[in-house]
Amino acid sequence: MLSEEEIQERAKYCYLVAYQLSCLRSRELANPAHYLEVLEKSSLRLTEDEFILMTMEHEFRMGSTDCGLDYLTALYEGFAHAYCEVMEKQLASIRDQIPGDFLDKLAAEMDH
Repeated sequence: MLSEEEIQERAKYCYLVAYQLSCLRSRELANPAHYLEVLEKSSLRLTEDEFILMTMEHEFRMGSTDCGLDYLTALYEGFAHAYCEVMEKQLASIRDQIPGDFLDKLAAEMDH
């Protein structure tokens, strides 16, 4: 069984993934094929996550207009909420522990 600290770290990671994907989604790139190029700049190394990479590539091949970003964002946000539920904490308590400058850095990585 995972310790509360491990669960909290997973909740934080899932929140950060959802946050960074939502920043990418807000860019509204004309060509979704560029999403993976932008994600290569992620300090979370999102293009190294096989699930994210496989999902986005599959959605692109299927003609999805957002390469699955809505799905992935909702999924990781859901994971973060589920971990918080296990710990009986609000997601806001996890979010508030993340330094604002780190969130700014993650957002800026999606702006290039």
